[in-house]
Amino acid sequence: MKVRGAALPATAVLVRLLSQALTVTYRLRFEGEEHLRRALEPPAMLACWHEQTVLSLPLVRGHLLPAGGPVSILSSHSADGELAARVARAWGIRVTRGSTSRGGREAALALYRELVKHRSTLLLMPDGPRGPARTPKAGGIVLAAMSGAPIVPAGLAVNRGLRLRSWDRMIVAAPFSRVAVAVGEPIVLSRASTDSEREAARVEFGSRLDDLTARARRLLA
Repeated sequence: MKVRGAALPATAVLVRLLSQALTVTYRLRFEGEEHLRRALEPPAMLACWHEQTVLSLPLVRGHLLPAGGPVSILSSHSADGELAARVARAWGIRVTRGSTSRGGREAALALYRELVKHRSTLLLMPDGPRGPARTPKAGGIVLAAMSGAPIVPAGLAVNRGLRLRSWDRMIVAAPFSRVAVAVGEPIVLSRASTDSEREAARVEFGSRLDDLTARARRLLA
């Protein structure tokens, strides 16, 4: 959705209202709620694939925000990122602008401060903002090692919805859908971890997100 200029503020309001109206109609089903509780004890990171960003909104609204701690996201400098940032702020989510391809170092430092100084729960989409889809970048792993914050992986699925024509094939749930959430054990890394250990964790991270997504689909069966 490429929205620029004068249309951006109105579109942001429309998307916010639509997203808030839709999320209250979704019915959530959980697996691994004991692991989700760790994401409610910041600093922490709650991670899912970028295609599941919209599906994660009822999780944010129903669990993360009511927990009372700050919730943060990273939003790119693109037009889509600006729209996402405006909508997120309207939800009460803190926004850091940047990406791995533009302003990456500055964004990483800002996210580190969100975790360590503001003790936030960071929503992490490790294959964003441009993909390739379902291939986690190293940034989240490095951030976990440097901050000590655990990564809580989650997979989400919906029984009725559509996929957008975006690079990640973003999933949007239909009204009154059932949304399944499978949450896995936290990934914890030490500051003293080696490059090879972090790379192994990155690969394992991607495998866990795929496995949890498959488990979420089975919950809908």
